[in-house]
Parts: sequence; structure tokens; C-alpha cells
Amino acid sequence: MNSEKLLSRHPLNNGLDLEFWDLSRPVAGDRWQVVMEARVLVPINEATLPAELRPRIDVVTKALGREMVFSRQEVRNFIAADEVAGLLKEMTARFLSTVATYLDRPGFAPGFIRKTFAAHQEKPRWYKS
Repeated sequence: MNSEKLLSRHPLNNGLDLEFWDLSRPVAGDRWQVVMEARVLVPINEATLPAELRPRIDVVTKALGREMVFSRQEVRNFIAADEVAGLLKEMTARFLSTVATYLDRPGFAPGFIRKTFAAHQEKPRWYKS
């Protein structure tokens, strides 16, 4: 079984880092499942909290922890072994050209925290976190 491998790290203008990880694995013969995962570690602190949640930082960190990870995966199946590296580069470049501008915004971290905290509050009380 293959372990994950860091492909690259890109600093964002909002102080966060965008990381690309290779989670690919062989499936049959020389065929692979190619998995590229993009991750952004979002710390939960005064600087990243939306203004309306700052007075409730203790409640937010109790619910979500001190940091969260935004992640998205791209998966392609049954890829020839000699095409894996090129496909990973293509997936990374496509993500950088499309989604990275969204992650780069100053409002990304507060918006992500706001949305995740709101979803957490909507869970039924009997649902175990």
C-alpha cells in the first residue's frame, strides 16, 4: 500500500498554504488509481474567525478544534503507470488555475469557518461528532 506524498506547497496571499498530495495507488497490473488531493490547513484563531464569531471563540474551538482542513480530491481510474506523473502535474495545474484564486481570497478562512460551524450547529443533538 502506498502512502501519501507531498507534491508541492504554495503560499497564498491570505497567509495560508495550499498543499498538493499524491494519494495514488496501483490497482491491477500496470494500472493505477491516480488521486491528487489539495489541502489548506485553516487555523481557528482571532485572525481567521469571522467577526460575528470572535466573541464565541471558545465555543467554536470546542466544536471544531484549533484547526480545520479544507480538502478536495481529483480521482482518475485505470491509468497506465507511465502516465501517472504527467496526470498529477496536469491535475495540479488545473486546480491552481481554477480553484486557487478562491482559496487565495482574504475571506476564505472566515467563510470556511462560518460555514463549517453553522453545519456543526445544525447537527441533531444525538449525532456524535
